[in-house]
Amino acid sequence: MINVHNTFDPLTELIIGDIDQKAIKLEDPRAQKRVEYIFKKTQDELQYFQSLLEARGIKVYRPLPIPNKSISTPYWSMPGTKIPLTPRDLYLVLGNNIIESAMCEQERFFETFYYRHIILEQFQKGANWMSMPMPRHDYENFSTGNDDVPNQDPIMDAPSCMKYGKDVFVNTKGAGNKLGFQWFQRMFGTTYNFHEIHNDKIIGHLDSQLTILRPGLLLTFHNRETLPDYFKDWDIIKADPTMDRKISSQQTFVDSRIQDSDFNNTVLCVNCLSIDRNTVVMWDHYKTETNMIKQLEQKNIDIVFVPFTYSHFFNQGVTCLTLELNRTTPEGLVSYQ
Repeated sequence: MINVHNTFDPLTELIIGDIDQKAIKLEDPRAQKRVEYIFKKTQDELQYFQSLLEARGIKVYRPLPIPNKSISTPYWSMPGTKIPLTPRDLYLVLGNNIIESAMCEQERFFETFYYRHIILEQFQKGANWMSMPMPRHDYENFSTGNDDVPNQDPIMDAPSCMKYGKDVFVNTKGAGNKLGFQWFQRMFGTTYNFHEIHNDKIIGHLDSQLTILRPGLLLTFHNRETLPDYFKDWDIIKADPTMDRKISSQQTFVDSRIQDSDFNNTVLCVNCLSIDRNTVVMWDHYKTETNMIKQLEQKNIDIVFVPFTYSHFFNQGVTCLTLELNRTTPEGLVSYQ
């Protein structure tokens, strides 16, 4: 049954995203052929990732295809929904609660349907299942990135929230807004302490900004003075974003149903997945990040490298492609501070 209180205790169940090959049809035949090749390569690598985790005793769930037809609401319409590659964006798991987020992007409006069979199974096992109010998305000229999300509806991409026992950090800059923060406070404020982050240097999804490896230890590319006061006295492993930004600057944007276009805030080396307090999974092109690797090894953290050739085409790290459903936390919900 669903049970997740933090990002670092032993992982036992999770979802890995997938590619729906039939979901995307591009007008440019050359672009279509290239995307089909990338999709096939990515599917093979995701299957390898699944096998690696299963060999460690971790149960893995995968999405199923859905009819990908044009989307229409009273306020807007578009060709179809996004591919089901990043379940992390869609759901926030707090303890035994799974919450469908109110996404910033219109094309993600019905993306949760790819995962409905998994969430229904968890609900039948006893998990609490709820959704944020569906946003109207009737505002114009907004794109995720450096912009503030208009406060017309509660909006919050799930990775804008980071759980740490009874403390939950919520970023309201770039992929969430203050109404979204208030929604979480009112729904769960009697159980959790919500801390708002609104900082011009910490933009968008928190899991690509900072990762709690275990109590008192943080992986981030930010300088200490940029971090929320809560983390100012923690040990910090400093990641270098230079390689990510260099690769990201060379990307070609194809279609919003395939890619995130916000390459400027991409720091995928921070976006690692903890299997336990001493083991993390990273993409294998970070083998050359010797300074970061040395810092991790000094803290007795082993790194499992896995291939994901087109991580920067999709603009996704390891954590983006997963959603934990169960971690073994013997002490249950506690305050680590």
